[in-house]
Amino acid sequence: MTLDIPTLFTCIMIAEFAGSVILLVFYLFWPGRSVACARSLALWSTGMFLAGCGTVLFAIRGSVPDLLSIVAANFLLILGTGMRRSGVAVFLGRSSHVWLFATIAFAWIVLYQFPEFRDDLIARVNFVQSVLILSALWVVWMAFFENREKLYSVRMLGMTTLVEAAGFMWYTVNQNILLLPSFQSSFTEDFMSVYLLVIMFSIIMTIVLPASMVIERSLHGFREQALQDELTGLPNRRAFLNDAEGWISSSPSPSGMYSLILFDMDQFKTVNERFNQAMGDALLQLFARILKDTLAEGAVPGRVGGAEFAVFLPEGNKELAHLTAQRICRRFGLECQEASGGRLIVTASVGLVSAGVSTPLERAMEAAEGGLHRAKKQGRAQIVTMDLAPNGRLIKDAKRAGFSVLRKKAA
Repeated sequence: MTLDIPTLFTCIMIAEFAGSVILLVFYLFWPGRSVACARSLALWSTGMFLAGCGTVLFAIRGSVPDLLSIVAANFLLILGTGMRRSGVAVFLGRSSHVWLFATIAFAWIVLYQFPEFRDDLIARVNFVQSVLILSALWVVWMAFFENREKLYSVRMLGMTTLVEAAGFMWYTVNQNILLLPSFQSSFTEDFMSVYLLVIMFSIIMTIVLPASMVIERSLHGFREQALQDELTGLPNRRAFLNDAEGWISSSPSPSGMYSLILFDMDQFKTVNERFNQAMGDALLQLFARILKDTLAEGAVPGRVGGAEFAVFLPEGNKELAHLTAQRICRRFGLECQEASGGRLIVTASVGLVSAGVSTPLERAMEAAEGGLHRAKKQGRAQIVTMDLAPNGRLIKDAKRAGFSVLRKKAA
C-alpha cells in the first residue's frame, strides 16, 4: 500500500473509529475501573469518535459544501480533541474543562462568520492548530507534573502527546512559510505526509495508552491493598516489616539506632463479646488514627495482628520510644473514656526494644514480643522495655507502668 495522502487519511479515520469502539468496549466491560477511570474512558471514546467524524469531512473537502468540510470538520476536531484531553485530566483527578473546549469550538463557528477570517486560510490554520498545540502541551504538563501515582503509562502518554504537539507545530510552520492557497494544495507537499504520519502514530498510541493507564492504576491499587490493612488503612505486617527493614539496610551509619514498639489492646476479646464486633472495629480504627496523629514524620506505624500494632522509630533511642508509647497509650485511654461517656476504658500493653542497626529486625521483633508478653503477664497496661546488645543478646529489661491509673478500669 502506498502511503499517499488519501491512504493516510483513510488509515487515520479507521484508527479513530476503531479506537473509539475499543475504548467504549473497555469502558463497558473492564471490571476494575474506578469512577474516574470510567469517566476518562467515556470522554476519550467520545472524543475519538468526534475527531473521526471531523477527519472524514476533511478527507472529502471539495466534494461537500464548505459548511461541512471546513466549519463542521474543525468544530468536531476541536471538540473531539478537547474531550480526549479532558479524559486525561479526569483520570488524574483534575477538572475536565470540557466546557472550555466546547466554548472554543463554538468560537470557531462565530469567527468563521467574518469574511476576513473565513477567506484567510492561514488565519484559520493558526487558530485551530494553536488550540491543538496548547491542549497537547496541557496534557504533557499533567502527565509529568500532575501524575502523583507516577504511572509509567501516563508518562508515556505525555511523551506521545509531546510528539503530537511537535506534529501540529510542524504543520503550522510549513503552512505559514509556504502560504498555500487552499487545504487541498497541501496534499502534494512532503510536509503533509510527515504530519499525517505523526498524527497516525499518536492516534495508535492513544488507543493503547488509555487502556494501559486504567490497567496500571488497577494493578497499583491491588498492590496497595496487598500491603494495607483494610480496616485501619495502616500498612499491614508485611508492608511494615518491609519498610522497617528497608530503613535498617540503607542506614548510612553502622552505629545508628532504632526502636521498635509493639502495642496490644488489653482484653480486646472481652470488648467484642460484651458489646459487638463493630465496637471492636471502632477501637482499632481509633488506635490507628491516634498513631497517625501522634507519630513524628519518619516513624512507621503498622497493624501486625488482630489487636496488635507496631511502630518503628528510625534513629529513635529508648527514652524517645518510651515517651512515644506512653503518649499514645494515654491518649487512647482518654479518648475511649470520652467517646463512651466514661463507660468504656480500654488500655494497651507495650513491649519496647531499642537496638543498633546491626541487630536484625527479626531479633528486635522477637525481643519486643517478649516484652509485650511480660507486660500482659504482669498485669497489663504496662510498658516493658527490652535492650539488646549489638549482637542481639538481651542486656536487660525493665518494667515501666505508663498509665496505671487506667489499668484498674480496663474493659
